[in-house]
Amino acid sequence: MAVIFATGATGFIGKEMTMQLVKGGHTVYALIRSRGKWEKLISSLSPSEQARCIGVTGDLNKEKLGLSQSDYNQILTADVMIHAGVPMNILLDESIARDVILSGTKKVLDVAKEIHQHKGLNKFIHVVGYMSPFNDESGKSNEDVFSNTDFMKHTGGYERYKFLADLLVRQEALRENMPLVVVNPSTVIGPRHTGSTEQVDGFGLLVSSIQRGKMPVLPWGREWWLPLVSVDDVAKTIAEIVVLDDTTDQTYYPLNSRETTLPLPDFVQFIAKELRMTPPKVRVPVSLIKNMLHWGGSHLMGVPANSMDFLTTEDFPVQSFQKIKDRIGIEEYNVSTLMPHVIADLDYRLAIQDADDSHDFVRERLGNVAAYKKEGTGNPWVILHGLFSNMDDLLPLAEQLSDEPVWLLDLPGLGRSPYHHQENLIQGYIDTLAEAIKELPSPVHLVGHSFGGYLAWKVAQQLPDKVEQLYLLQPTLHTARYSTSIQMAGRFPFLLDMTLKHFTTPERLEPLLLEQGSFQSKHEIPSSYPEKIRRSLQSPRIRKTHVDLLTYLMRDLEDMDFSQVDVPVKMIWGTLDKVYQLSKEVEVTLRDQKGVLKRLNCAHQFPISHPKMTAELLAELRVKEGK
Repeated sequence: MAVIFATGATGFIGKEMTMQLVKGGHTVYALIRSRGKWEKLISSLSPSEQARCIGVTGDLNKEKLGLSQSDYNQILTADVMIHAGVPMNILLDESIARDVILSGTKKVLDVAKEIHQHKGLNKFIHVVGYMSPFNDESGKSNEDVFSNTDFMKHTGGYERYKFLADLLVRQEALRENMPLVVVNPSTVIGPRHTGSTEQVDGFGLLVSSIQRGKMPVLPWGREWWLPLVSVDDVAKTIAEIVVLDDTTDQTYYPLNSRETTLPLPDFVQFIAKELRMTPPKVRVPVSLIKNMLHWGGSHLMGVPANSMDFLTTEDFPVQSFQKIKDRIGIEEYNVSTLMPHVIADLDYRLAIQDADDSHDFVRERLGNVAAYKKEGTGNPWVILHGLFSNMDDLLPLAEQLSDEPVWLLDLPGLGRSPYHHQENLIQGYIDTLAEAIKELPSPVHLVGHSFGGYLAWKVAQQLPDKVEQLYLLQPTLHTARYSTSIQMAGRFPFLLDMTLKHFTTPERLEPLLLEQGSFQSKHEIPSSYPEKIRRSLQSPRIRKTHVDLLTYLMRDLEDMDFSQVDVPVKMIWGTLDKVYQLSKEVEVTLRDQKGVLKRLNCAHQFPISHPKMTAELLAELRVKEGK
């Protein structure tokens, strides 16, 4: 096993790469700036893996990378160096890009050369990008990269200095006879198992432009495409290169094939569909759009001029990557299966902007919905949220559920889950959630809040053998009786859409939430909750989904009848709700079915305002049933 020194180990690619390397038995010394970020990254590793994953604090802009002498002595034992420490930010200022990317790479090379001169370096692996113009012959160039001011002068500093750094590494590796491998990934998206794409400055720029209605025309030219690769495929490729004996292939291009990637016009229409927007129809050649952006049109489309540089008509030499794929079994993926999750994740990140990930739950994908998972023993809790909410809002509740496994799901079209696109609105939700729950190995304790309770009831009817118990938290028992303004807007979907987009400010939301009995008092409303609602509703996908569901709740909702489900039902009801009422008929039906009813002096959103109390009640009801 190799000793590896890596830069960029906490970045989007670097995190996945580090996990692959350590789990493969290697020892990794990682250059880090944030100790807290590093500790969170390695927290999921076993004690033995953590012992082989050592963060050393330093700075790419300093001599000897700003390392202490003891840390520097440690990295001089490395067999392999991986330089992936370039920040993904195409808007980097020219001087900053030169210092961080080009000068930083020079300082990394100085360390690599010292190791190579003293003990021999098995490999120097440099992560660059698929649009680099340099190849295996470029190292023979005598070009002075630090004085070349004409190179790609019409592009931004990020691309220019990243590629000049590529040339510098190739020159120095040839001069020092240092084994070099360059990895040129295409546009990187989230891993296959989640689609979670933290790097919003890549593919996210295209999603952002469409999401904000800044792309009124359809980029035309079916020869144009956007090469893609999942971050876990890039990490697996790097991990395999570390152990390869054959280094005759110097440059690898990890990317999905053109055959499985939609031509650009179809891809833009696909993104618009996933964002629940009308696709642009007026065709404008890509080359003309690129020129327009460079002529000052970037503010009109809401993207930097050089963001279109990721589009290409080229095919790439993928033979060396193909060898890796064959060795470790990386399969092609079809854009229609992975991309809805990537688009939904990016859409949510772009809308919320400061999404919190400071919790112990792990992102997963269960069927076609986004999920958080916590490990545990016993049959799992599966929790569904309601409207104007997502799985993040129920994290405080889920964190209180002791030692059992917990799955929090985002409903289709909300949070980070793609919309189901089925013709039948509600059946689409039921089918999607049922398919997700079928993936779990044991019967579940299914919890649903508000509209999530209604869906949980429907899913339990469809999957009685998979649901051990059904817990309903303030379910939508009957058609909703919202405020007069919402009821009026609900008669016209376009008006409701406009209302949600322009009038759901925190100042308007707080009194409305109190008026409808969502919360009992202003102090119960989480401080970030109204602003989060406002931001999420700027997403056309989330807003359109709310329009459809609110219209359904006000007009077409089927009254809940507990005699229709063959699963034990436990219901917790907040008596201060002003939209939904608990009738005597419902109580009688629930009692006849040997169900359990708990009343609370709380408002509709009690799982959000009182998470600890709600968790304690759920645990109590589960234990009683177990006895």
